[in-house]
Amino acid sequence: MTNKSMEIKTAETTISTFKTLIPPLDIFENELRLECKRLYIDLKDGSRKKKLLSKELNSLIDVLFIGRPNPFKLFRSCIITFGHALERATMDFAEKMGAEVYRNKHFLSSNMDIVFRIKNTVYNLESKANIELDLGKTKKVVETLDRKNKIIFNALDCQSRRWQVISKIVVWTKETSKDAMKIAKEPLTEKKLMGFKDFFMVFNINLTKDEFFSMLQNVWIDEVEKYLE
Repeated sequence: MTNKSMEIKTAETTISTFKTLIPPLDIFENELRLECKRLYIDLKDGSRKKKLLSKELNSLIDVLFIGRPNPFKLFRSCIITFGHALERATMDFAEKMGAEVYRNKHFLSSNMDIVFRIKNTVYNLESKANIELDLGKTKKVVETLDRKNKIIFNALDCQSRRWQVISKIVVWTKETSKDAMKIAKEPLTEKKLMGFKDFFMVFNINLTKDEFFSMLQNVWIDEVEKYLE
């Protein structure tokens, strides 16, 4: 048996073992909770709120709430952080499922969101909670995705290893790429999109919308919302 065959067999065995012992969604949920505990330390001790209150006026909403408590500022900050936690948890989950994860994601000074490999396929995923962008931002997203695809292909020497690179935008609020395409704008195409169900199917895991959204909501309530005043 070649080293490559052994490598593939090991990854498949790992995935099979985890599926048997622990439900995959439970694994993802646990990784997301762990990332939330790391990223929301300043929320729990109150320092995040103090830091936000001390910031200068940077937006119109800041002006509208001069002299009054702004309940949205801390909430918005926490939503952004939750997106980061989701991105990190995705990498942790992929690793737990037997994929080779590239944690040093600075290929040629270009930061990547989520990069992992299963067999001869490298997945380069840009994590997005919302793709309702204007035309200018949409074009930039597509250009960035294509540029990073080339960077990863060269940095990992994919040609000589006969690996392919699949680069997509994973939209956590949509079930499939077809659903995501309903709100996307050109030049984005369905081929460049991935819903949460598409992501889990990479690992041969089938989830429903209710299961995934319920998990996200439970983590948010337990790890974040209860600390918001």
